[in-house]
Amino acid sequence: MVREELDHMKSLTVDTLNFVFAATIVDAQNYDKWNHYLTVWNAASPGQKSVDVVAVDAGKPPTTCWMIEAKDFRVITRPPKPCHISGLAQIVFEKVQDSIAGLTNAAAHATAPTEKSLAHLAMLATARRVVLHLEPHTGPHSKLFPANFSASVLQKLRQLVRSIDPKPLVLNIADTPSAGVPWTVK
Repeated sequence: MVREELDHMKSLTVDTLNFVFAATIVDAQNYDKWNHYLTVWNAASPGQKSVDVVAVDAGKPPTTCWMIEAKDFRVITRPPKPCHISGLAQIVFEKVQDSIAGLTNAAAHATAPTEKSLAHLAMLATARRVVLHLEPHTGPHSKLFPANFSASVLQKLRQLVRSIDPKPLVLNIADTPSAGVPWTVK
């Protein structure tokens, strides 16, 4: 990669995962850490959920708003609640819905210029894509993490987000490069 390309690439960390976005991404931010989300949107209606990352592709108008939720179950220090595993697709769906509403509000009312700008671009995007980046548990399969866990989550997610994104993705580090998304994960 040329040094100039590296300078234009944006990198974000979510838990232990490092997302490196291609130069075609106009902006990418940790939405769940936004000042507007934390102090305005969620404060007004406690319990609002948020995706981890919002990223917008370049274009006029912007072509795609990527809403990314990341879960890393490779190393488990304490067992997750069974409802957080069996209901993972539902949780992602709720986070996407709440994030779209929050982005709409931020486009009009955010005081941080970077947040307002990305929210505005996200609302102008002609397509919304939903991505669950799911690093599976590497230990033995169990009731919480059966062998076909990712496929099962994807099937449920497709049903739930159909009106937002008819082709949501459930990715991991190994399959991200072949998925055609404008980022890599380390």
